[in-house]
Amino acid sequence: MNDKPVWKTILSVAVCLLAVIRLAITCSKSSDRSSYSDTSYQNTNSIFERYGNNSKDIQGNDSKSNDLFYENYDSINKLNDAQKAIFRVVKVKSDTLVPIDITSKINVEPKSFIQKNHDDSLQIAVKLPDNTSIFLHSYSSKEDIMNNFKAVKQKRNIENIKVKVDDPDSKFVSYTYQYKGKKYNGCALLATESGQFTSFEFENSKLSKEELQAKAITFITQISK
Repeated sequence: MNDKPVWKTILSVAVCLLAVIRLAITCSKSSDRSSYSDTSYQNTNSIFERYGNNSKDIQGNDSKSNDLFYENYDSINKLNDAQKAIFRVVKVKSDTLVPIDITSKINVEPKSFIQKNHDDSLQIAVKLPDNTSIFLHSYSSKEDIMNNFKAVKQKRNIENIKVKVDDPDSKFVSYTYQYKGKKYNGCALLATESGQFTSFEFENSKLSKEELQAKAITFITQISK
């Protein structure tokens, strides 16, 4: 991933967002579930090195691989070891620090799945045991920030897009989409800086919009520490 400081812009949005949905964070059970007492974290870099760039099977499968974490948790859990290796998916056994860029990490809970492709758009994906999907897209683009976001989500036919926090170079948006007969709530933190677009997305078919936004904030604030 490029190491341009797009997160400096994103974090300024997070500060505003905390005030906007403070009530949701206070009452949301999902916020509680994202607090961990175990401090013996594991860095996932060593896990991903087991797959490296030696798997020729991944070539030509980028599109399918990028769509994998839109499936439910149980479906991903049924993948065998060979399939996980092809799609560069690992299941973590303990609280795990996942590198977002050179200086930033987020903590994910045990039994979460992590995918790190390093393709042209999707940088990393996480599937939590409660079926929350987290996607980090980042790529070079001179397009409008919202056009970039819609391009990233073009396969999902997203609707009901609402800008919660608005800044020329960064936004927090909510949205919905239908997938395999289920309605998904989504929210995303968007930023553009020096021609680099970044989208940090959170999606779940069971959590309410307020619960999902509260969960998103628990991850966003980790980056600012």
